[in-house]
Amino acid sequence: MILPGRAHLGHILRYVGRPLGILFAWDVVVTVVWYFIPANWLGFPALPLALLGSAVALYLSFRNTTAYARWWEARTLWGAMVNASRTLAREALTLITDRETAASIVRRQVAYVHALRLHLRRQPPWDDLSARLSTEEIESLRSVANVPNAIHVRTAQRIAESRLDPILLAAIARTLSDISNAQGGMERIKNTPLPQQYATYPTIFTHGFCLLLPIGLVESLGIYTPLGSTVAGFLFLVLLQIGNDIQNPFENAEDDVPLTTLTRSIEIDLRDSLGETHALEPVKPIDGILW
Repeated sequence: MILPGRAHLGHILRYVGRPLGILFAWDVVVTVVWYFIPANWLGFPALPLALLGSAVALYLSFRNTTAYARWWEARTLWGAMVNASRTLAREALTLITDRETAASIVRRQVAYVHALRLHLRRQPPWDDLSARLSTEEIESLRSVANVPNAIHVRTAQRIAESRLDPILLAAIARTLSDISNAQGGMERIKNTPLPQQYATYPTIFTHGFCLLLPIGLVESLGIYTPLGSTVAGFLFLVLLQIGNDIQNPFENAEDDVPLTTLTRSIEIDLRDSLGETHALEPVKPIDGILW
C-alpha cells in the first residue's frame, strides 16, 4: 500500500511512462503528417472528442469505483481478521483453564494468519510455518489444498477437546465462525476477477481514444498538438492504471492491501497477550510503501 505523500513528478511519470511516451511519439507523427501532407488530400476528420472523452471517462470512473470497492472490502475483511484474532486470544486465555492448551491456540492463530497471507498471495507457506507448527503437522498439511483452513479446523478441534462448558464453547465458536467468514470473503475476492468487460474493455477504449486525440486536435492546436494531446491522454492513462492496480488487492504489489504489515501486527498483539518476550516490531514502510 502506497502511503500518502510519496507521489512526486518522477514517480507519476514512471507510473504511466511507457504508454505516455508512445502516445507522445504518435502525437508527433500526426502533427508532422498534418504539416507536410496537404490537408485537402489527407482529409483529417472532425472527431467528437468531447463526447468520446466523456464516455471513456465515465466508463473508467465506474470501473475504478468497482475496483476500489473490491480493495476496500479486502481491507475491511482483514480488519475483521485482526479483531477476531485478538478476540480468540482473549477468549482462549480467559475461558480455557489449561494454560498450555490456551497458549497453543493463540500460537496456532499466529500460524493461521501467516498461512492465510501466503495462501492469498499464492506463495508457499512452509518456511513461515516451520517455526510455528510441529514438523508432523506441517508434513500432514502438505497434502491439503487449503492450508489456512486446515490449520483453522485443527484449532477448533483442540478447543473442542478442552471440554469447555457448552455456553463458553458457543462463544468461542462464534469467533471461529467470524474468522472463517473473513477468510471466505478474502478467497471470493481473490478467486473472482473483475468481469471481462471491466478488465479488457477499459484498456481498449482508453488506448483507442488516445490514438484519436491528436487526429481530432491537430487542426486547432497545430504545432502544440503533442503537448495538448499528451497532457489529456495522461489523465486517461492514469485513470486506467489506477483501476488496474487496485482491482486485485492480494497480488503482493505496491498498491495492494498490506498483508505483511497486518499479519505482523496480529502476531505482536497475540504474543504480547501471552506475555512472551520478543523482538518483533511493526513493519516499517520501504520507500513509502507498506507491504
